[in-house]
Amino acid sequence: SLVRRRPRRSMLRVTLLLAAGAAVCEGWGTPSSGVAARVSSSSRSTVQAGLFGRKAAVDLTTEYDYIIVGGGTAGCVLANRLSAKPDARVLVIEAGKDKSHKEMKVKVPVGLLKILRGELDWNYNTASTDSVAGREVYLCRGKALGGSSCTNVMLYNRGAAGDYDNWAAECGDETWNAANMLPFFKKAEDCHAKTASREYHGKGGPYTTSDVPYQNPMSKAFLKAATEAGEASNPDFNDWSQPQAGFGRFQVSQRKGRRVEAASTYLDPVRSRKNLDIITGALATNIELDGKDVAATGVAYIDSSGEKRIAKLASSGEVLLTLGAIGSPQLLMLSGVGPADHLKQQGVALRADVPGVGSNLQDHPAVLLSYSAEGKASARGVSHSSKLRQGPDTTKISKAALAQWLLLGKGPLSSPGCDHGGFAHSAPANALEGKMPDLQYRFLASKTISPDGMTTISEEYLKSKGHPDGITLQTICARPHTRGQLRLRSSNPADKPVIEKLYLEDPRDVQSLVNGLRKARGLCEQKSLEPFRAYEEFPGVSATSDEQLEDYVRKSVHSANALVGSCKMGKQGDRMAVVDNELRVRGKNMNNNDTNYLIESNYYKIRLRILRRRLLY
Repeated sequence: SLVRRRPRRSMLRVTLLLAAGAAVCEGWGTPSSGVAARVSSSSRSTVQAGLFGRKAAVDLTTEYDYIIVGGGTAGCVLANRLSAKPDARVLVIEAGKDKSHKEMKVKVPVGLLKILRGELDWNYNTASTDSVAGREVYLCRGKALGGSSCTNVMLYNRGAAGDYDNWAAECGDETWNAANMLPFFKKAEDCHAKTASREYHGKGGPYTTSDVPYQNPMSKAFLKAATEAGEASNPDFNDWSQPQAGFGRFQVSQRKGRRVEAASTYLDPVRSRKNLDIITGALATNIELDGKDVAATGVAYIDSSGEKRIAKLASSGEVLLTLGAIGSPQLLMLSGVGPADHLKQQGVALRADVPGVGSNLQDHPAVLLSYSAEGKASARGVSHSSKLRQGPDTTKISKAALAQWLLLGKGPLSSPGCDHGGFAHSAPANALEGKMPDLQYRFLASKTISPDGMTTISEEYLKSKGHPDGITLQTICARPHTRGQLRLRSSNPADKPVIEKLYLEDPRDVQSLVNGLRKARGLCEQKSLEPFRAYEEFPGVSATSDEQLEDYVRKSVHSANALVGSCKMGKQGDRMAVVDNELRVRGKNMNNNDTNYLIESNYYKIRLRILRRRLLY
């Protein structure tokens, strides 16, 4: 989000760069930072300049032309592009530690298992609701330079061309359509995927994409099973000349088997610029607003010593909020910009009544179908989980797999585990009507430990010995109808916000997942996968009726990590819209130009790297 302080301080202007802020892609993570939990005392608040140099302290008298709040994907891109102007003073404020993105557990794709619920994760949970059987749902958000590009599963999917065309048509702004966006996707990309269409991919850009340099035999068998089930093959899900539906290998954000994240790609190469400062270990607390015109004058933050500081904004400067779908609305509300009644309840002084802040929150709900291969000689030692370990009775990493990754950038450590799958329709009529797929499938060449996939990988897998071989197919509702909301827990910036009613409040989402599970069974019960399955463990063969499958869905649904929408774009007259199509915040004494609304699509994160053409290229 971008807060502009104009020379006469005539108005507050916030442009939510649907980048890490209100929208993010690939289902695995919004780049974020900034608000939600107090920075640990071990995270030193520092200002970095140059790849190896360090400034001793922040010059508190400096006035910045751009203050970027959040060093996630969008923040890194903006810091790169805006600091390219030598006369522009640019500051990045990030809550995570400075060099977290360089850690081995980030670079090794399978290292995600050690990241979840750790110091690089904001570790949010939703409020418990009846729609998810009274459970809290865990949400991973990256807390590091690079944001959730350090914590996601790296799948590189742009969404369908129809997403962009619908977006452009509904907002009356053709610059957002697929044809106009494609050149910027290509310019940002350095594609090494073997089956990628050169018409829809770029070479030589800063962000590397590729195939995973490893294929488990079970994953190969799954693609054969999809063909046996009558599903189309899709060699490139980012080729907009063909339908999105079909099955194949997902492209990933990797280079030579190593994770590609935004900090190494966009921020590290420009750290030597004298006009760029980076503060890490700093918790943003509010935007400083001055006068009745609600003009931004700076950003307040708490450094690692607990001292409150204020980064000052130049008279015509801009504050850019790139905190993600959780952090951006939280900071707006802490600054007095949001729903008036709610801010009053929390004791926050109202500066602008913008009721849509924190509403319209969306995520992709996911459920698992899993088979054990226990007793199957043909499956013994074949699972991805088995390939990663020294043996069945230990959790220690395989020395051979580690050597293969270190020396060649290949092998099972290079796979996020879910890089095979596809897109499909939950109802045949939707395909006949030409609608875009509303289901995504991700195949895992491993048996899950519990029906809640995020719990399995964040808590149970690393502790589980004697893990049997098997297969799992994750079913994702990629176009959910449910809209949740985010609200302040209190006026204390260190308190995590309340995230509620995010999943399965709309019965259409439940039915989509029920239909999706039935389709998943049809895929997994094909001949090619017979050597790798003995019996269905989750949800179990006894779950056959709609009622039984719905009960399973509600008790096991988890996040596919695609949080979006909490600072919605909308047309003029939509009182729940937060920004217009120029990404300016609406409300008291703010611009009220014609606006559009956040696209309802199945992937966002890549779009965030593109941001807006005027800023990037």
